[in-house]
Amino acid sequence: MKIKQMIKENNRLQDAMTPGNLSYYQDMVVYIRSSSVNEAKGEELLLEIGQHLLDAQAKGKTAEEVFGCDPEAYCKDLVEQLPPMKGLNKLQLHVMIPWISLTWFFFVQAIVGFIVTWTGGPVERMTQVRVSTLILLAGGSYILIQLIMKWMKNGTFQPEEERRKINIRHMGIYVVIAVVILVGGVWLGRLLPVLHIQPWVSLVIFVIGLLGTKLFFSSK
Repeated sequence: MKIKQMIKENNRLQDAMTPGNLSYYQDMVVYIRSSSVNEAKGEELLLEIGQHLLDAQAKGKTAEEVFGCDPEAYCKDLVEQLPPMKGLNKLQLHVMIPWISLTWFFFVQAIVGFIVTWTGGPVERMTQVRVSTLILLAGGSYILIQLIMKWMKNGTFQPEEERRKINIRHMGIYVVIAVVILVGGVWLGRLLPVLHIQPWVSLVIFVIGLLGTKLFFSSK
């Protein structure tokens, strides 16, 4: 079964779970998917867990009765037994975030450029793309997504009060990073050159980026 099919089947299993079992299981899903394990093996494990939980649910059992009161330790033990993500897959994961960010940046750049051209606006200004902007967009998106993934993993299996504390702490981190990115953008903007990219070139870059996303990063 392909990864997309397994994810679809996983969603179907969740639809049949009781609210309590679903909440417990979804934390397990987040924990395992955010761990650096082989994606296919991780999805296979989640399907096994989900089916096992549904079988137990049909007998009147809860997730805690099946997997215990310490699901984090249970999942940690399972993750340690799974094969780690291969080097190429790790590289794909690291490259995917800035790749997608830059791809859609050029889409917006192309659309705005065409609109300005058609309305007789300042075309020359809209063709200017700062190298510093590209660097900050790629690096900033990567850092923020990594923080979000870490936040999601740290928030699993935590009571609601503790999750709120984690949210506030991470919100503070986001604000600090945003300030650093803005300051860095001003500083780099003075040092790095400005590229002149026509709207149609931005559109071509977007199409290439979109095809690359499908070719290199789509789950099989």
